[in-house]
Amino acid sequence: LCEYCKYNIESESLEQCMVCERPVGGNEALCVECNVPYCRAWCVGKKSDELERLIAAYKFSRAKAAHRPLAQLLAMATPALPPDTIVTAVPTVSAHIRQRGYDHAELIAREFARLGGYEYKRTLKRLTTTRQRGANRREREAQAKVAFCPVAPLTGTYLLVDDVLTTGATLKYAASALRAGGAKDVWVSVIARQPLE
Repeated sequence: LCEYCKYNIESESLEQCMVCERPVGGNEALCVECNVPYCRAWCVGKKSDELERLIAAYKFSRAKAAHRPLAQLLAMATPALPPDTIVTAVPTVSAHIRQRGYDHAELIAREFARLGGYEYKRTLKRLTTTRQRGANRREREAQAKVAFCPVAPLTGTYLLVDDVLTTGATLKYAASALRAGGAKDVWVSVIARQPLE
């Protein structure tokens, strides 16, 4: 990622709620109106131009090293967190891990944790093998609702990392699973917002 492209991504930050798309102030991407199981959220930007190409290369062209600039962009969009925050990732469908050779969300989350000096933990297990790509809003909601469970009892504050938010169903139910497992607070940070349409 050259400095020119990096600047273009950074200068086009998301200035709206990533759930309902209402305008928001500050660097948070969550409005006070949305009722979700996480209380703070950050997003690098809209999935377009350089950011879209970088994510596509990372996920579909085996550009594994792209997890580093993606994690750096996420670190720039996310403020300093309390040092005891535990970083975790939305678990990827096993078929996609086999296809790519890596869990794309986990690599970004691990690198983000390393950059900030936070602990990384796998906290969620994926229970289903369904694909979100090509599914409509109702299908995505139904799939995500039964997709996750915590791997062990949890305590403390967790930052949940994912690459792309479309309808918000995945983050909603992954965060719900963390809360059900005992997490005190759940915050989320994502690379890009992509409307379903």
